[in-house]
Amino acid sequence: MDCQLAVKASCRYCQQQPEVSRNEECLINIIKAFSISAGLPWHLINEVYIPINYGDEFYWVLAVIVLKERRIRVYDSMSRRRRFGLSSEIQKLAKILPIYLDMSGFLDQKLHTDWLTIEAYRDKMANTFNVQYVDGIAQQIIGSLDCGPFVAAYAEYLSDELQVPNDGLDAGLLRKRYATLLWKYGEVKAQKPYATNVKDPRRPKPNSIALDEEQLVHID
Repeated sequence: MDCQLAVKASCRYCQQQPEVSRNEECLINIIKAFSISAGLPWHLINEVYIPINYGDEFYWVLAVIVLKERRIRVYDSMSRRRRFGLSSEIQKLAKILPIYLDMSGFLDQKLHTDWLTIEAYRDKMANTFNVQYVDGIAQQIIGSLDCGPFVAAYAEYLSDELQVPNDGLDAGLLRKRYATLLWKYGEVKAQKPYATNVKDPRRPKPNSIALDEEQLVHID
């Protein structure tokens, strides 16, 4: 069975299950790479990026799961006004990750890493993941609704193996940048139809994401 058929079969199966079972099945399928276009299961990668919505505060943060450290790094564009203690969303993620890694057979996969030989995993599977809030990163203006562009920028810096700057992210330029990238992506995809999203064109990896106003394509 190819990947596309496996995903469709999995989705049909999930739709027939009670809500809790359906959510469990879908999460395990994500860990095993049955439901993501990148096509890489978690045991073959080092980090997983997850945008998380704080439902009670109506804004987004970036959670980076560092698998080899059993750690969740949280990049929060409003961390300077963060309350003491973890948010309920981060607490839930830290608690359920060990459970679903075990259920998915993650620890049995040794092709890329022998997980049980790593100190962070040895005899600690019942423990929740450690959580680290990253300080000294660029912050949005208080009262603005710019958390989305900041989360996208954090993810782009980190995926390009660059340090997230402590200042200088312009929310207006970020919005124009990502609108331009999405527009260009849509054009390329429309000109070259694909049977599955796995073959979608990848954007070349830049050395930096900082762009001047003159480099942006303005869309009226």
